[in-house]
Amino acid sequence: MTRAVWDEIIRDSLEKKPNETCGLLSGRNGSAQTVWRMENTLKSPVAFAMDPKQIQHVFHKMTLRGEHLVGIYHSHPTAPPIPSPEDIAYCHYPEAAYLIVSLASPQPVLGCFRIEGSFFARVYPYTVRN
Repeated sequence: MTRAVWDEIIRDSLEKKPNETCGLLSGRNGSAQTVWRMENTLKSPVAFAMDPKQIQHVFHKMTLRGEHLVGIYHSHPTAPPIPSPEDIAYCHYPEAAYLIVSLASPQPVLGCFRIEGSFFARVYPYTVRN
């Protein structure tokens, strides 16, 4: 991902704290280039959900840009950056990387995972480019 994408994810997470934030990442060749901030319809500090109509609209915009879904991000305002049981249960896009930003410490920490079925695996390496 680019530094601009990283900065936008962190900015979104901090702005929505104490609630979880969520969003989609699109790009080409597996690289996140565009951040799509989504509304957390639950407005909760421990869970998130996205509006299916908003998702559909954003997917259409991705297509117009020649991009596709490469990642889904959300924050954990007080928890570590690992998938919760709910994150795993509600994974609908196993082809996408799942990025979780933990705001539990003074410096945000990013975890990146692949989730398939009831299993998850940390993705290494993920890189931030300037």
